[in-house]
Amino acid sequence: MKTLYSLGVAAILLGSPAMAQVVIGGDNDAARHQNRAMQDRAEAHRDSAEARHDAAVGNFYGAAREQNEARQEWRDSRHQEHRADHDDHGGVGIQLGR
Repeated sequence: MKTLYSLGVAAILLGSPAMAQVVIGGDNDAARHQNRAMQDRAEAHRDSAEARHDAAVGNFYGAAREQNEARQEWRDSRHQEHRADHDDHGGVGIQLGR
C-alpha cells in the first residue's frame, strides 16, 4: 500500500509543472520610465517646433511660453531616465528556481 501511495505521489509530481522562477524585488519599472522619457522628449521637440513657429510669425509671448514648456519636458525626460537607471541598478532582486 505504501509503495502504491509513493508511486502515485511521484506520478503527480512528475506530471505537474515545476516552479520556473520566483522574482522578489523592488519597483523595477525601468521600461516604463524609459517609455515616459521618450514621450517627454517627443513633447519637448513638439514644443520647441511650436516655439520656433510662434517666433517666426511674431508671437514672441507664445514662443517664450512654448520654449519654457519644452525646457520642462526635457527636465522631466532626464528625471525619468534617472529613475530608469535607479530601477535597473538599484534595489535587491532574489531569484529562486531554475
